Amino acid sequence: MSESAANVTIRAYADLLIRTGVNLQPQQSLLVRAELGHAPLVRQVVASAYAAGAAYVQVEWMDTPTLAATLNYADVEQIDYPAFEIARFRQLVDEKWARLSLVGDEFPEALAEVAPAALRAWTIKRARAIKFYTQAMMSNQMQWCVAGAPTPAWARQVFPDKPATEATDALWATILRMVRADQPNPAAAWDALNRQLTGVATFLQQNQVHTLHFVDPTPGPDGKPATDLKIGLAERARWVGGASSTPAGVRFQPNMPTEEVFTMPHNQRTNGYVRTSRPTFPMQREVRDAWFRFEDGEMVEFTAAVGEAVLAQFFEIDGARRLGEVSLVDAGSPIFQSGLLFYEILFDENAACHIAFGEAYPECVEGAAALSRDELAALGANFSDTHVDFMIGTATMNVTGLCADGREVPIMRAGRFAPAVLA
Repeated sequence: MSESAANVTIRAYADLLIRTGVNLQPQQSLLVRAELGHAPLVRQVVASAYAAGAAYVQVEWMDTPTLAATLNYADVEQIDYPAFEIARFRQLVDEKWARLSLVGDEFPEALAEVAPAALRAWTIKRARAIKFYTQAMMSNQMQWCVAGAPTPAWARQVFPDKPATEATDALWATILRMVRADQPNPAAAWDALNRQLTGVATFLQQNQVHTLHFVDPTPGPDGKPATDLKIGLAERARWVGGASSTPAGVRFQPNMPTEEVFTMPHNQRTNGYVRTSRPTFPMQREVRDAWFRFEDGEMVEFTAAVGEAVLAQFFEIDGARRLGEVSLVDAGSPIFQSGLLFYEILFDENAACHIAFGEAYPECVEGAAALSRDELAALGANFSDTHVDFMIGTATMNVTGLCADGREVPIMRAGRFAPAVLA
């Protein structure tokens, strides 16, 4: 990609993130969270934000090797999360700052040698210190968006057979295609996608699906189906897909790209077993080829070909053994159809059906804004200091919905939504 073409591409992408992603409002402030390697895109995002009328833009630079140094050499248990940082996050909530988070590892292996116990301790400490902030985002009190920013290291993971420059160019082209930035009218393309996802959510809601039965008949190592899992939904569960809205009615895209329709499981109604289909990264460490067994909502047994020790630490986090989300993604998703592994949850979760251990999204319950924590808990919401997605969808997965009136409706067959779902 020539320098001039790259500048045009970055500018168009930045505008899409600001105007469609976070949908920044005039005189609203914006927090941008990014790695140092994302600087070219961040600079243009800042320009686009001010052009859209931003009151102020703050960039929070992340550097994974610096975090690794902290976790390797500091006594993490003795670190107190600074009061001024907590006050900063409180201001972000009080003033309704929008947030744009850019993902794409500059140093994918930076945390490889960090002890899992240190990762868990830091994850819990930070999560608890700014719990009010993450809860505000998860309940959509302000706009937020997560999007990808290519780095050479990430590009080499996705395209290991290409030279470095070609790999980075290929990743740029792939991301732009996935977020529909390559289309003549990207905003209109997002409107069309939102209508499609809303249609799927409406079908599930109108049929009063209260339990999802996932079955992947492909034999696992023990000869049983790879997955046989029933997930009962929370009381008053609401299906969500596409754009979200703040209480003031400002629409935004939490994920760019997105291909999912999701809801809240009841934290005591999951039974059976499931195998993962893509790598994931709890506490920023890779877990691959994992298997989980559930009883009455609790994960009671697990294995993993890679990252089993990380999982053991992860499941020590309060609430991490129960589900906070279940999501449906059609195998026709352009991300799945690309045949690529992205090693980045934003993209891989939008390639396949997934479950998330940990905190639930309040927006997935009808009338959640008026409910207390205790009232949400009574409906089956899970609470935790973490929320991590694990991909389970495959091209052979079947999903059946059990409805409130006793009917069974086909939702997915061989990884694709049934025709009635898309009608």
